Amino acid sequence: MPFRRSVENLIANLRGLPESRSRIRDRGSKPLDSLIEVCLERYKIGQETTEEIIMRNWPRIVGERHAARCAPLRVDGSKRLHIGITNPVLRRELQFHEDRIMTALRSIEGCQEITGIVLRAG
Repeated sequence: MPFRRSVENLIANLRGLPESRSRIRDRGSKPLDSLIEVCLERYKIGQETTEEIIMRNWPRIVGERHAARCAPLRVDGSKRLHIGITNPVLRRELQFHEDRIMTALRSIEGCQEITGIVLRAG
């Protein structure tokens, strides 16, 4: 068990060594396997992301007819799905079908947290 800093400094004085003024504390070591588990869980390594799930199910979300003419771009911090559309007519059509798209998104496992969609030129 480590001593308090004041005790360590007292011992250092008695032995003629310099005192420690550092704020750093030795917190001990942890096993590497537990650190790896924490990193895998925190950064979701090896798990399918929301974007990958959406890409895999894209024709089911927007329909076979529109799937080739638009693409999911990203999910932002507000959990909104950004969709890139080059055709303004298609963009307007997807605006009319926004409720159906949201229903399709929420029915897919892993996409329930999506709060809305943003239709962007691109």
